[in-house]
Amino acid sequence: MSKPAHLLTSLVLGLVLLGQPAASAAQGFKWWQSDRFQNDLTLTSEQVDRLEEVFQALQPTLKTQKDTLDKYEAKLSRIVTDPKSDEALVLQAVERVEAARGALSKSRTLMMFRMNRILTADQNVKMKALHEQWNKERRNRPPVRHDHQGR
Repeated sequence: MSKPAHLLTSLVLGLVLLGQPAASAAQGFKWWQSDRFQNDLTLTSEQVDRLEEVFQALQPTLKTQKDTLDKYEAKLSRIVTDPKSDEALVLQAVERVEAARGALSKSRTLMMFRMNRILTADQNVKMKALHEQWNKERRNRPPVRHDHQGR
């Protein structure tokens, strides 16, 4: 794979992963609106506007696909725990979940590809470094506790 193609692949995958931590994966992290990313990437106001347009254009699709995925995952959970379910029913439910997950992933990747085209080559290199730094910071955070007693 050529260096530019490898960089593009890394960036797209990185950007897709960057959107994952949000409460709703379909909503994503609007990195182009973050002061840190705007400053570090030296984004122009035109670029920020264009990035937002790309996001808004695909947002309804992403939301619908995320809702579908959530629905199929909930149904799969019910089927797996139902003692009356057989393997054929489980496999059918798994296929629906994975198809929905694949559709959502394709849409996210397309969105990130379109966003990538708005950035300059230098901004794409900086974005990769920012993503790596963000991942490192995320890995070093203490785990979040979800119990009500703070233990």
